[in-house]
Amino acid sequence: MSTSILYTHNEFIRAIVAECLIKYFQLDIKIMEITKDTDHFLENFPLKEIPALITANGTKYHEQIAVNNYLIHLSGNPAEIKQLLGTPENYEEQSAILQIASFVTSTFLVTLDTCVLKDIKGTPISDNTANAATKNLNAMLKIFEERLSHTKYLIRDDSITVADLMAAASFSLGFVTIFDSEWRKEHPLISSWFADVISSKYMEYRFKDFQYVTSPHKISATPLPWDPNY
Repeated sequence: MSTSILYTHNEFIRAIVAECLIKYFQLDIKIMEITKDTDHFLENFPLKEIPALITANGTKYHEQIAVNNYLIHLSGNPAEIKQLLGTPENYEEQSAILQIASFVTSTFLVTLDTCVLKDIKGTPISDNTANAATKNLNAMLKIFEERLSHTKYLIRDDSITVADLMAAASFSLGFVTIFDSEWRKEHPLISSWFADVISSKYMEYRFKDFQYVTSPHKISATPLPWDPNY
């Protein structure tokens, strides 16, 4: 292989930051929609996880945290690397960044998915499951509100980290489905932080024309090439 490829899909939240980093740092990596190269994607990434990166020398990376870490270091920009990822010397801050990054790509996003989806691959989500997810989501939102009551961003008061980028990407699912104008009034800290992060130089590629939801609604995921109803 002579070209590095990032496999992505427009509806997959976890690939958003990787795409933005490639565009912002102008990295020599081809962004490939999985529906355009399905066989090659499945051959190299049988677990079907997005984002998935295969480098020009054949090295493979999956899982959002690993892919984003690779791309940021690939920029070769020491100042940007330090800002976005922190430094080993400041292990407390770096641990805080990793904690939020892990949380928003796993527990938080899975819970948010359950709140905004009508069904999972055609199987309706029960009211009991949805209600439990909503309760858990509200508890999780307090974590973000607590942090943002002390600092402008999730880790620092003066600069964005990769934790903010990944969290904003996950939150974007809510802001196009259930986080309507009334919700935004009730959660001003989160809403202001989100608007700031998505308009940053790192994320403007994807969010420059972002449209907030006007009326809360739930969605159904579009089938993928390997799903029976595709």
